[in-house]
Amino acid sequence: MHSIEEQFEKQLDQALESNGLTPLPEDRAALLKAFTTGREQAALVFSVAEARYEEPDLIFSASLS
Repeated sequence: MHSIEEQFEKQLDQALESNGLTPLPEDRAALLKAFTTGREQAALVFSVAEARYEEPDLIFSASLS
């Protein structure tokens, strides 16, 4: 089974190829990094939301200070 990153990389390559685009290696790397960073940010948002659900008073009091 392929990781999400590998699936995204394959889809990215297919999309670029179908549009006749051949990005420079550094541009392709930047696109892949943006995807990874987006996933990390989503994980952070999820963990904060999860903490807010489990300890709403703690998050609320921290946001007031």
